Amino acid sequence: MSESVESRGRGFPFGNWLIAVLFAACYVFSYADRQVLSILVEPIKASLQLSDTQIGLMQGVSFSLFYVAASLPLAWLADRVSRTKVISGCVAVWSIFSMSCGFAANFAQLLGLRIGLAMTEAGLTPAALALLAARFDPRRLATATAMFMLAPFIGGGLAIAGGGLLLGAVERSHAAGHPLFGSLEPWRMVFLLVGAPGLVIALLVLLIRERKDTTVKAAKLEGESLGDLVAYLLREWRIFVLYGLAMGLTMTVLSGYITWLPEAIRRAENLTAAEVGVAFGPIYLVAGSAGTLLAGVFVMTRSGGDPVRTILTTMLVVNLLLWPLATFGLIVPGLSTKLAMMGGTIFLISCITSLSSLPYQHLTPHAMRSQALALLAMVSALLGTGLGPVLAGVMSDQFTFASQPLSFALSLIAGVAIPLVQLLLFIVLRRHMKTRLDRDVAAAAPSNAPPSENPALT
Repeated sequence: MSESVESRGRGFPFGNWLIAVLFAACYVFSYADRQVLSILVEPIKASLQLSDTQIGLMQGVSFSLFYVAASLPLAWLADRVSRTKVISGCVAVWSIFSMSCGFAANFAQLLGLRIGLAMTEAGLTPAALALLAARFDPRRLATATAMFMLAPFIGGGLAIAGGGLLLGAVERSHAAGHPLFGSLEPWRMVFLLVGAPGLVIALLVLLIRERKDTTVKAAKLEGESLGDLVAYLLREWRIFVLYGLAMGLTMTVLSGYITWLPEAIRRAENLTAAEVGVAFGPIYLVAGSAGTLLAGVFVMTRSGGDPVRTILTTMLVVNLLLWPLATFGLIVPGLSTKLAMMGGTIFLISCITSLSSLPYQHLTPHAMRSQALALLAMVSALLGTGLGPVLAGVMSDQFTFASQPLSFALSLIAGVAIPLVQLLLFIVLRRHMKTRLDRDVAAAAPSNAPPSENPALT
C-alpha cells in the first residue's frame, strides 16, 4: 500500500488498487455512520422524546448546510498540505463523532454531534478523487472511480441491515441480563459499534506514501474565476440551472427515502427495527449498486456522437418508470409488495444519480469544470439532502388524518417531484439539441486535459 509509483499508470498497479479499495472503504463507513440513524429512529425518539421533524433536521438541513460549508476549506487544505493526512484525520474525527452520538442526552447534543459528523465527512470525497486521478491512467481511473461511487449504496445498505442486526443482538443481550456496557441503551451501543472501525481505517490511510506531485503546495490553481463560471451558466440557464434543479429534486426524493424508508415500513407493517433492517438493508445495497453500475455501462456503450443526448434520454425513460413505483410503493398492502416496489425505486433513482454529473462534464469548459461540478453538488446537497428528510418529517407530523402519515408524506413528495423533474429534463434536452455546447467544449479542450472527475452527489 505504501508503494511509490513513479508516474500515473506505470508500474505494477496492485498498490494503487489497494489504495482505491481503501478509499472506497472510507466512503462506505462514511455512509454507514451517516445512515445508521435511519434504523434507530424508533428507540431514539422514545429515549430522547423527539419528533419526526427533529429527526428530519438531523438528517437533512443541518447535515447538508454544514457539509457544504466545510467542503471547500477542507479541499483547499488537502490540495496544499497532504491529502492522505486530511483523509485520515477526517475519518478518525467523524468516527469519534459517530461513537459520541451514543452518549447524547438530548436533541441539541445529538444535533451538534451530527453536524460535526457532516463537517468531517466533507473532507473525504475531493481529496480521495484527486489522489485516484494522480495514480491511475484515464482507462483505469474510470474503474477506480466507479468503485468509489458504489460506496454510498454499500454503506447505506450495511447501515440498515448491519445496524438492524446489531440492534437486535444488543437488545437480546440486555434482555438476557448481560449488557455489554452497563446500562447503555441498545441504540447507544449501535453507534459505538458502527463508529469504531473507522479508527482502524484512519490508521491504514496513514500508511499510504503520497507522491510529491499530488499536492499543489499553495500554488495558484488554474482556471476561470467563479464570476466567469456563473456568467457562463446563466447564459445557458435553460440547460445548467434547470438541470441543477432537476437533480436537486431527484435528490430530495432519494434523501427522503434513504432517511425514512426503514421507519415507514416498520410503522406500516408493525415490525421491529431489527426486522426491517434485515429485510430492507440487502435490497437497498443490491438495488442501488446494480443501478449505479448498469446505468454507467449502458450509457458508455450507447453514447455515440452525442453522449449528452443519450444521458438525458436515459434519465427521461428511467424517470417515467420511477414515478408509479415511488408514488405508490409505500401505500400498497403487503410487506413483500412494498419491498419489491421500494427495491425498484432505489434501483431507478440510483440509475439517475450515477449519471448526474456527466452532462456538466460534457457541457462546461475544462477550466471551469471542477467549479461547475462543485456548484452542482452544492445544489444537490442544499435542495436535495437538506430538504428531503426534514420535509418528510414535517409532513409526517402534520398529516395526522392519514392512517400512515410518514408513508403518505414520502409518496406525496415523490408524486409531485418526479413529474417536475421530467418536465425540467425535457426542456434541457430540447435546449441541448439546439445549442450542442458539447461540440464547442470539445473543440476548445486542451490536448493535455486531465480526465474528468465524477464526484458523487452528497
